[in-house]
Amino acid sequence: MVPRSPSPAPRDTQADLARERNHLAAERSLLSFIRSSLTLIGIGVGLEQVLSALSPGIRYTDGWVHGFSLVLIGLGVLSLGLAGVDHQAEMKRLKAPEYVYTPRWSLGEATGIGVLVTGVVAFGWLGLSALS
Repeated sequence: MVPRSPSPAPRDTQADLARERNHLAAERSLLSFIRSSLTLIGIGVGLEQVLSALSPGIRYTDGWVHGFSLVLIGLGVLSLGLAGVDHQAEMKRLKAPEYVYTPRWSLGEATGIGVLVTGVVAFGWLGLSALS
């Protein structure tokens, strides 16, 4: 008679489905941040290019437009990098044997605050330069 090996422990189907759901949500979040980051970068590049093309003789594009464009491009690149790091951390957490949800800081909220601050500073700078 052949000795039987012990049967493997039954899988928790509900936990597996929850893990898969969280994995897909993390993928959607990453794709959303890629889209948003590319939009910020595109707006930064487009803003300078359009204003330079509309007024080739005016040199104001060297000042606030150039700075604002660089800030938008930098914010887009930073957001993209942070989204990649956040996604990798989430994938590592999902692969752990005991996945426990822990609330974390919101990358979307941080990016929104960055865009808001950039906009306020740019319009403040624009208002101050218009007064001079």
